[in-house]
Amino acid sequence: MDMYPPQPTKKESNALFIVLVFLGLAVIVFALGKSVFDVATMPPAIDLAADDAQQAGFLPVYSSAGHEADPSLVSVGVMPDGFPTPQPLAEGETPVGQVPDRIIIPAIELDASIVPIGSIDLSYEDETFQQWLAPDYRAVGWHQTSAGLGVPGNTVLNGHHNVHGEVFRDLYRLQKGDEIEVYSNGQRFQYVVVYTAVLPERNQPMEVRVANAEWIQPTEDERLTVITCWPYESNTHRVLIVAVPVSPATS
Repeated sequence: MDMYPPQPTKKESNALFIVLVFLGLAVIVFALGKSVFDVATMPPAIDLAADDAQQAGFLPVYSSAGHEADPSLVSVGVMPDGFPTPQPLAEGETPVGQVPDRIIIPAIELDASIVPIGSIDLSYEDETFQQWLAPDYRAVGWHQTSAGLGVPGNTVLNGHHNVHGEVFRDLYRLQKGDEIEVYSNGQRFQYVVVYTAVLPERNQPMEVRVANAEWIQPTEDERLTVITCWPYESNTHRVLIVAVPVSPATS
């Protein structure tokens, strides 16, 4: 009695080899196609020079440090596309606002919970910088020191795009004019996207990374800033989405 299984014929071996080759080519074509699509659909990359920002119809956020703030980051009023002039807060006033707990973005079919998140301190060349954490499951993080909803200030949200539920996987697809809904205990706050960008981050000089971080600093006008990484395979850039409320709060 033969105890060994029959060996595949040469014809069968060749057929298996051909199938494996085609599968490998299909994987390569898919990966290349996705990369080309990502590049073709990504928002425009910009730097934070004041002239470039003005041409884009939007100014970078600026620190609440008053006279210590970079004057090139101070608002110059309403831009041609109607971006609102920041409303100054009364001296010493720190509005709390509503804590966000849910976000809906119809354009990318996103409906996710929002949870408060903190940051850790990192040291670099005798200076200390903040690095914000992100939820390690499918949820959006709210920078708990940023503004709440319904008050002047910068409400900052972040989330992963390729791990831990990939909550912001499609965030880079948002375009100017898309709507974002953020909720707090059932109360809805409506925003419209006014600006999108992809900013280089990994392996960039510290001054570039600090400049990128200006977008998540406090502001005197009411806005929503949403950030994640890009592209899916390498995380070398930051996707930046800025939206303004349909009905801005007043100080």
